[in-house]
Amino acid sequence: MKKHARIYVLDKDDQFTAIFLGTVEDSNTGYYIEYEDSEGVTCVIGYSKGIATITRTAEPVYTLVLEEGAPHAFRIETPYGNIEAAAHPITVRSRNYGNKRTITLVYDLILGKEKMRHTLKLKVELLE
Repeated sequence: MKKHARIYVLDKDDQFTAIFLGTVEDSNTGYYIEYEDSEGVTCVIGYSKGIATITRTAEPVYTLVLEEGAPHAFRIETPYGNIEAAAHPITVRSRNYGNKRTITLVYDLILGKEKMRHTLKLKVELLE
């Protein structure tokens, strides 16, 4: 069952950069967080047993699979063609406590010869 949630996006210093309303749905071994970002794009973050997925549902469309120490090649679909990319996860961590959850994902994103460090930190507060 999906539960309503307030989702806080944090920067590297744990300061709030954005707040969204969304949902959290528990699975047998983890959970899914779904929200619409500031561009109106639906984002789904899944977490289960040390593995996280990040799915973007609008152009550019992609799904990243992040497991510490396990590089993941993937394709970014754009109207101009596909872009080959890779993610090298550094930190994949989640904590649950009461009606709150946190997820921290740190990974290097490689597009061609370019390498960029990305950090995604979410603090999720269930509203029901």
